[in-house]
Amino acid sequence: MIFELEKMSANQRYHLITQTVLPRPIAWILTANEEDSFNLAPFSYFAALSSEPALLVVSIGNKEKNLNKDTKTNLLRDKECVLHIPSEQNAQDVNTSAATLRYGHSEIEEQGLTLTPFCKNLPRLSDAKVAMHCRLYDVHQLSDSQSACYLEVLSIHVEDTIVSEAEGRYFIDSLGLSPLSRLGGSDYGVLNEKLTLKRPS
Repeated sequence: MIFELEKMSANQRYHLITQTVLPRPIAWILTANEEDSFNLAPFSYFAALSSEPALLVVSIGNKEKNLNKDTKTNLLRDKECVLHIPSEQNAQDVNTSAATLRYGHSEIEEQGLTLTPFCKNLPRLSDAKVAMHCRLYDVHQLSDSQSACYLEVLSIHVEDTIVSEAEGRYFIDSLGLSPLSRLGGSDYGVLNEKLTLKRPS
């Protein structure tokens, strides 16, 4: 079949794209609310962009037509977040944190999640094997309801059990991390094997 996207609604495009561009990594983002609590939400329109500067991009839609999602509201105000890479063990908590709550109502408290001190202003999730302290680098408004948020990575926490070092280079055990990924619909993907191919010279 050939799909002409200009003839499709935004919703139809969304479902087609998210069922073909996969697996997609998940950015599980923690930000501070104004009401002395923390917001936590997953995003799968997410990718690494650059190492110099160290940039990631997360595409964030609106809650409603003219209402930003809480993550974007907090990012625009404080210019920082903690972005986690969730593992298979976090799957249920990631899915639950996707629910729409009123502003200031914390997923952390609602789900009974545990936090650990990390950077000056923000903690990290204790159960996440990877956490990145990021500052907002730029925002590109894609449409009335969608924004590309560029995040500069300042520091990274990686669980000791999945890190090794050789000849000045660090290696992350991908199977040990077991990163959770997003597929289409209600489906998630997990990493249980890998294919290693040496790059040709």
